[in-house]
Amino acid sequence: MKADISTSRHALTTSRGDWDGLASVNRVADAIKRRWRQGEVPNLSDALSHNPELRNHRSIVLDLAYAEYRHRQQAGEPVDAETFAKQFPSLEKSLYLLIEVQGLLSRDPELQGFQEALPWPEAGSRYLQFDLVAEIGRGAFGRVFLATEPAIGGRPIIVKIAPRAGGEADILGKLRHPNIVPIYSFCDDPECGLAAFCMPYFGRATLCDVLEQAFEAGNPPARAQAILAAIAKANAGLDCLESDCPDRLLQNACYVDGVIHLVCQLADALAHSHGRGIYHHDLKPSNVLLAPDGRPLLLDFNLSIDSRLPAWKVGGTLPYMAPEELACLVGDRPQSGVSHYDPRSDLFSLGVISYELLTGVLPFGAIPQGDNVDDIAGQLRKRQAIGPRPIRERNRQVDRRLAQLVESCLAFAPDCRPRTASDLADAFRRQLSFRRRAHRWAGNHRRAVAGTAIIVLSFVLAAALFFSLRPPYSARQFQLGVACIERGKYAAAVDCLASSIRANPRSSEAFFARGRAYQRLGDYRAAYADFNASFRLKPNGLAKACEAYCLARAKFQKDAIAACQLAERSGFEHSAVLDNNIGYSYRMLGQLKEAERFLHRATELDDGLLAPHYNLVVVYLRLAQHSGRIPSKALAHAARATEIGAPNAALYRDAAALYATAAKRDPTQAKPAIRWVAKAIELGCPPKTFVSDVCYSTLWKEPSFQRALKTTASVQELLSMVALIDPLDEP
Repeated sequence: MKADISTSRHALTTSRGDWDGLASVNRVADAIKRRWRQGEVPNLSDALSHNPELRNHRSIVLDLAYAEYRHRQQAGEPVDAETFAKQFPSLEKSLYLLIEVQGLLSRDPELQGFQEALPWPEAGSRYLQFDLVAEIGRGAFGRVFLATEPAIGGRPIIVKIAPRAGGEADILGKLRHPNIVPIYSFCDDPECGLAAFCMPYFGRATLCDVLEQAFEAGNPPARAQAILAAIAKANAGLDCLESDCPDRLLQNACYVDGVIHLVCQLADALAHSHGRGIYHHDLKPSNVLLAPDGRPLLLDFNLSIDSRLPAWKVGGTLPYMAPEELACLVGDRPQSGVSHYDPRSDLFSLGVISYELLTGVLPFGAIPQGDNVDDIAGQLRKRQAIGPRPIRERNRQVDRRLAQLVESCLAFAPDCRPRTASDLADAFRRQLSFRRRAHRWAGNHRRAVAGTAIIVLSFVLAAALFFSLRPPYSARQFQLGVACIERGKYAAAVDCLASSIRANPRSSEAFFARGRAYQRLGDYRAAYADFNASFRLKPNGLAKACEAYCLARAKFQKDAIAACQLAERSGFEHSAVLDNNIGYSYRMLGQLKEAERFLHRATELDDGLLAPHYNLVVVYLRLAQHSGRIPSKALAHAARATEIGAPNAALYRDAAALYATAAKRDPTQAKPAIRWVAKAIELGCPPKTFVSDVCYSTLWKEPSFQRALKTTASVQELLSMVALIDPLDEP
């Protein structure tokens, strides 16, 4: 008797264009393996770098990785399976299991003889009425192909080829359940002793993808969205069949609830099949497809049983087999013609899957080491008798009741497990009730629950004082208006603050806050009026400085200068801000010498302010129109502005103009001028600016200037420089 301990690779789904592409990718993979067989040193990483299209086909990469391992092993290299698998993080678990399982199969001469005796078809050939496109899975008793059926329009399908199964296909065809992959048709090939099962195609994601992606960081994920993310990643690049919107529970629930949701559906599918006398025999993650919407579908319902096989077979994959199945491998064999199978063995396998989904590891450890299947099965059965490590030691997000339910499925004695798949489905469904989900959340968030209890108690106490201590209407509207300003909702802030002012017209703070909101809206006249009202109710330097800023923005420069001077006398401490704004107003009035005086004083008080340095660049440019001279201190201010300022086209344009003017007397300044020209154009300044302004005429014949004009712009919008300083934006 033998165990089907193979690891099936993922079934794929794709549009016809992707289907043709898959055949091409398979040809590439076959060519790589052929070169390896002919003597080229196997190196999958190198092959993937030269053929990146392979990365989107997980089953093909898995096959190539296994092929590299076998070549290296056959060459006499001491390759450790676990270490080798870790080179491929996204495939690590599946690759390790495949290596271990195939190693066992290779040591079984009876099973090897069975494999070699059957005339298995190959990808690229016609078998019965099917064109086999690519092999995507192989087990001890069957092979799975992507195929087309030319007789009915070349529809893409999945075909499993296995030893002939007699009348079983008629039974399997009667399964009708939303969580079971249906069978389209069954074709017998009496000459070869094989049969073909034709099935629809779905996404290529299986629970293997969830296990590998969700636990990639080591710890279980927090949200069930990790399941949908794993499905999307597995199906990346494929034009899958249309499906419903992603499952709402998987979108919104925690990861533990998402696992319960999947397992509950699988238990329902088992209840349906058990009710018709059909037992799965080989439940494992790779036999559970996941549709794009998150719906799990069972695959491979005992398709390889055949009483005429040379070896009596117990179905299953070792780490997922129940103790009573392993007993058949270690000597406790049933008599011929006697059914050995207990449907509760399927529940054990589902328990192993549930444990693995919740913790990321198998409950009884990895496949034991041994020389043959019987020895390994015996070791695994001894571990099962001891029992698994408690789930909650591996994942504290699992509550006690759920842990007990999963662990009951893993009981060594069948009588200690749930009685039927239907009972198990009901038990998992109860775990998704609002009460259980809330209890699980509370257990996993004890601090939050305690904090919530304190908050609730505080709220009750506060409610008793609320009405006696409730602030007046004007204060509430003021607080709401300030909150709107902080959130950037300036129009709403104006409305709230207007209500506050109507209720209390003596509030200097409310006028000041509304002035701020108007200022942010760009209504500088209204802002000035409110800042002025705030100053009259409670004279202070900040209100007057803000009033001066709004006057300057509204182009009342003389009034702005007077307001700045009054702000300084009223206690506004940041004199460099006021000096800059006074200098700006004098600059706008054309009084350049006065502007220069105040702007110099601003830079002496605070050399880290950009605005006065930039204003001085503009002032010196305008003075140079009359004198034709650029003093060295002007260039120093330009250099300082470009040093401390954020990249800005207007800043670099004016710096370039200053250096270009200086270059008329000092040619050494041409180089920095051209550098600023290139920077300005890169930030959106049109090149024509520099060929139409005579201040750049000294540069026109320079080859480096012509190259600078061809600089590629990284932004399209020319941003202006802000030469005024908002008093509220500075310390």
